[in-house]
Amino acid sequence: MHAPKSYAMLENKRRTKERKPVEKASPWGSLLRRSSREAPSRNLLPEDDNETGYMGGRDSGYTRNLWSRLNFWSIFATAIFLLFAGSVVFLVIQMWNPQDTSDIAGFSDKGAPKDLTLALKNAGGAEISFTEGEINRYLRDSCSMRQGGIFSLIAHEHGTAIRIQDGYAELVIDRLLSTHLHQTTSVYLSFARAMRDGVPALRVDFRGGPPILGSLPCGGSIGKANMPQRLMEMLRPAFKTMLDCYPDFLRLVEQYGYYPEFTAGRNGEEGRVRLIPFSSSPF
Repeated sequence: MHAPKSYAMLENKRRTKERKPVEKASPWGSLLRRSSREAPSRNLLPEDDNETGYMGGRDSGYTRNLWSRLNFWSIFATAIFLLFAGSVVFLVIQMWNPQDTSDIAGFSDKGAPKDLTLALKNAGGAEISFTEGEINRYLRDSCSMRQGGIFSLIAHEHGTAIRIQDGYAELVIDRLLSTHLHQTTSVYLSFARAMRDGVPALRVDFRGGPPILGSLPCGGSIGKANMPQRLMEMLRPAFKTMLDCYPDFLRLVEQYGYYPEFTAGRNGEEGRVRLIPFSSSPF
């Protein structure tokens, strides 16, 4: 019969038994395949005692060991995250970078305004046109907008203007958040003729200019950052409120079925909008 093993011998055997380290998988992955706390294996170090050969062999061996432990997908995910974060930061900076309004005719000058409603009434349904400067001087003296909501505590309206582009108009709203800090919002306005109950009418779309990323319709901009059409549609109630300030002008436009045709300024000339009546319209 074999003598039973004592409790002390069993306990010593358990203590001397080698325990393998257990690595916990991180949900975010790791840049290294194994724990970075592991020291490089000794068998990768050269056994040559020559100082030059030792240092060169050590560096090359450590580099090979590091590259073999790199996790490609973790590096790829980190690069994507940094790219996304950088894009968001750049977009925020562009949104708070106001666009230059010095090129808008009539926005900053002190010229006398022209009564566009009276001019349209005197036209009696005939074709008439207005320059960009005439429109903005008229807006300056007749349109008084006020910031609403929580932003009314820190912001107030500085000016409203129209910048005429080829085929559409850009409504620019300039606000002051402090003495010198400007923030601009612009909405692109395109017009199309429609018929409602046999009466000519205008349909307003918040789009204009080249699409974003080649396919997404552009509806305007916040600062210098272009915004998609669906986002700028939220400003439609504010645009309608602005139009309600000119009931006589809108009544004449509806009465004669005027259709606006926008042409940007060139060679020192101001942009111009032609109001074409329905009777002489090719549509």
